Amino acid sequence: MQYMPSGEIPILEIRGLKAYYLVRGQLVKSVNDICLKVHKGETVGLFGESGSGKSSVALAILGIFETIARSHSSSSADKESKDLWALREDARSKGLTSEDIGQDLPGLEGEIVFDRRNLLTMDKEERRKIIGSDITYIPQGTSQSLNPTVGLWTQALDALRAQDYSVPEKEVRRRVLETLDLVDLEIDDLIDNPGSLSVGESQRMLTAMALIPNPSLVIADEPTTAVDSTVQRWILDALRIAKEEMGLSFLVISNNRAVVAETADKIAVMTGGHIVEYGDTSRVLNEPGHPFSEAFLMAFPTMEMIRRMKEKGQRLRGITGPPPNPVDLPSGCVFQTRCEHTSEICKEEVPEYREVESGYWVRCHRFEELRQT
Repeated sequence: MQYMPSGEIPILEIRGLKAYYLVRGQLVKSVNDICLKVHKGETVGLFGESGSGKSSVALAILGIFETIARSHSSSSADKESKDLWALREDARSKGLTSEDIGQDLPGLEGEIVFDRRNLLTMDKEERRKIIGSDITYIPQGTSQSLNPTVGLWTQALDALRAQDYSVPEKEVRRRVLETLDLVDLEIDDLIDNPGSLSVGESQRMLTAMALIPNPSLVIADEPTTAVDSTVQRWILDALRIAKEEMGLSFLVISNNRAVVAETADKIAVMTGGHIVEYGDTSRVLNEPGHPFSEAFLMAFPTMEMIRRMKEKGQRLRGITGPPPNPVDLPSGCVFQTRCEHTSEICKEEVPEYREVESGYWVRCHRFEELRQT
């Protein structure tokens, strides 16, 4: 696989990441050999359908993918699962990959390099100093993200003090109040009963808690899920201001075109655990080059897309069939069973992820041919 050119050193670089887990003895290939870069002050949108592997990328960066994966395997008490995890540990102790031993294994492979350090080879204590401080997370949904037994003011303070106890109390309170103001939450809202907050207030609270430590990178996993348009506006404005005023970098995970269009400088489109297209936001959203990207965006076409299609005499069309099964991915291109442009090579060979224009990458055998039609 080829990787994007280095240029300026990114704050986050993912290289050849695989993230597999087991369900009832079956290997789920959630993320398949992806690469991605996020530079300082840049927002990259990870965009695609549900089940494409987007959240697994976030869990891998945060260092909890394998913990969750092992928990699922333990609860199933399946001997085959235990044997595969044991084989993973044996291979890792010998510095071997699944490719080296000729068998797919659960867990993580590849590199996740943050600020020149590989998170996957760090010990737990090193990683603990980074996650929650330099890298923070806005979770998807709110129902289980706030502690219902602890006052919200205390939870807001803990978002900062848990990582750096040397910060003076006065500075802690100032930073918390400033961040709450950014998401339009006043101190009166921070009542002792977190369960009494609305979904929108809870989501803004979680957004604030991710920004309070003044991190370098924020991972926002579907940050506007289940909120109305007014709350979505508050949250997106908060992310924009944090990026502009604090110089933060963001990885925004979403299947919402409007969210990535407004927040992202660049977009990586995912399906079947692969990144199939990557480039500037306007390029990807307005002139998608991969058949999956085009079909996925058809679900929510803009007036500009409709105009372009009419000029070409094309019709609106969605994606036929269900997403690929990560337990039994199709051979060749992961989109070939749903693509109207599928040819024999698409069924037989996995397309190369390649730079077809400066800064624009695609994983499609027929890109050059299709763009001329």
